[in-house]
Amino acid sequence: MTTINGRAAVLADYNEPFVTREFPVPTPEPGGIVVKIDVATVCGSDVHVWLGHLKDTTPITPPLILGHEMVGIVETLGDGAEFDSLGERIEVGDRIVWAHTPCGQCRECTIERQPQLCSKRYIAYLNDCSKPPYFTGSFAEYNYVVPRAGRLRVPDGVQSRWAAAGSCALRTVIKGAEVAGPIDFTDSIVIQGAGPLGLFATALLSTHNPRQLVVVGGPEDRLALAREWGATHTVSIADYPTATDRIERVQEITGGGADLAFEYAGAPGAVAEGIELVRRNGRYIVMGTLGGAPQSVDVAKIAHRGIRITGSMSGEIGNYRTALEFLDRFSERFDWDRMFGASYGLDDLAEAMDAMVSMREIKPVIVPGIRSSEPQQSATASTSAH
Repeated sequence: MTTINGRAAVLADYNEPFVTREFPVPTPEPGGIVVKIDVATVCGSDVHVWLGHLKDTTPITPPLILGHEMVGIVETLGDGAEFDSLGERIEVGDRIVWAHTPCGQCRECTIERQPQLCSKRYIAYLNDCSKPPYFTGSFAEYNYVVPRAGRLRVPDGVQSRWAAAGSCALRTVIKGAEVAGPIDFTDSIVIQGAGPLGLFATALLSTHNPRQLVVVGGPEDRLALAREWGATHTVSIADYPTATDRIERVQEITGGGADLAFEYAGAPGAVAEGIELVRRNGRYIVMGTLGGAPQSVDVAKIAHRGIRITGSMSGEIGNYRTALEFLDRFSERFDWDRMFGASYGLDDLAEAMDAMVSMREIKPVIVPGIRSSEPQQSATASTSAH
């Protein structure tokens, strides 16, 4: 049997240039699927891993193939992999998204039914790519969907780059809104951060028609998009450069503080500031701070004001499905293409990463088939429905 090889952008060491390498494409075991990557998008988590921000808190050992926001076109189905997590048939040529793989045997998985909190969860792109099945991350021509991973067909009306971003950023936002509890038209809501999470959250929460929806962040082009997608007010970190300034402005807008706030910023001091943005008995959902140095928080204010703080991270396969449905149903209300920047090939991954770090682009797009060293405009990304 002839061995087929595929290319991948490999991180050999932290904060180093990516190296394009070839690996043999695996034969799927029962329940497994080999896909050809149609489109991948860059997530902030990919940047953090690349720069070594998580190496002291997460057991990660290069070499790595980063990338976990993707849509794959089914190439080969292992025995028993003919159906997705909803029982819909999967065939060669279909587009799918897939999830990290919880162990299914711990308290979080089985009793609490919160598999995204499983401490033994298999997160493919954080594993050594020098060992089979090699194609662990989505910044590659191929990817391997392990047998127990949740997987879903992408609806025909959802473009591939939308679904790729939805498979991480939007499903994380969906989960955060779920853990926040009831949200209705009487609520004042504050969103910290105007990156992919904050913008997707703006769109999602605007459909609840809250009394006020305030986005705190920058730069201005992202705040303009937030207003287009439903923010009633925006607070620019350029116009209000200190935490005190922003807190006073939000309290002025909301009449004393938000009923509910979401932290998507991940910036130093964001949580301490966020506690000041909510009213007494308010709710605060922390989602954006997944690493970095410890932050100083005035704990007494939490107790005295009865603030309810909940952490939320990632999501499970049901949240993926809701994300896909949201993208499909609201594609006329929200111009999802506004989220995406240029399309880059594997050889230009570092440039795509830099575009995200520098905030030149909200979501750079990786299309493995691009071989040119020049990034292409996002309209040329692979977005067809297969």
